[in-house]
Amino acid sequence: MRSTRDNLYFGEQSKDFWVWVNPQSFSVRHQIGVVGCFTSAGSIERGKSNLPFVVNPDFQGDVSPFSIGVTHQYTAEYNFEINRLCYFAEYPSRLNAIYLLPSEQEAEKYKQRHMGHVGGRILKKVRSVGPFVCSTHDSGWVDFLRLPHCCDDDTIHNVTQAYWRGVNVDQCGLKSFGKPWSQSPITEVLFLGRVDFYDRALPDQQNA
Repeated sequence: MRSTRDNLYFGEQSKDFWVWVNPQSFSVRHQIGVVGCFTSAGSIERGKSNLPFVVNPDFQGDVSPFSIGVTHQYTAEYNFEINRLCYFAEYPSRLNAIYLLPSEQEAEKYKQRHMGHVGGRILKKVRSVGPFVCSTHDSGWVDFLRLPHCCDDDTIHNVTQAYWRGVNVDQCGLKSFGKPWSQSPITEVLFLGRVDFYDRALPDQQNA
C-alpha cells in the first residue's frame, strides 16, 4: 500500500477493515449473503464534484425549524465536499466512498459514541480486493459540524481543512455554544474500491 500524503493511500495489496452493517436492510443482505462484497459508488478516479444538490446563493426566504433539521447534516457534507474539491481533490469523496473502520477497537469506540446510528447493526470484517484508494480521518470533525450550533466561514474552513489533513480533534481548541469542546479521536476510513466479506452469514442464517 503506497501513500501520497500522510493520510492518503492507494494500491492493490489486500488490506483488512471493519464495517457496521444493517442486517435488516434488503440491499445489505443481498450484498453480503448473495454478492459477498461491497463496492463503492465512485470509481478510484477522483477529482470531480459529487454534490447531488447545489446550494442556492440567491435564497432569501425564511427557514423553518423543520427545514433546518432536514438540511443541517447535508450542509455539513456540502462544506466538507467543497473543501475537498478546492484543496484535496485526489481524496475519496465522503459522498460516494464506503465508510470503514481500521480496526475492531476503533469500530467498538465508534459504536459507543454513535449508538443512535450503530444500534442494531452488526460488525463485519472485510478485505480489499483489487485496486483501491482510501484516506483516514478523525470522525470527530464531522460530529462537530453536525452539532446544532452556528459556525462562521473561518471556522468551517478550518474544521474541514483539519478533517482532510488527518488532524485529530483533540489537537485543536474548539468551542461550541461558547464552551470548550473536544473528544478523543476515532479514525474513519473513506474507501473507493471493493471489499469482500470474510463471513457472509447473517443472524437468521447463523441460527438456521
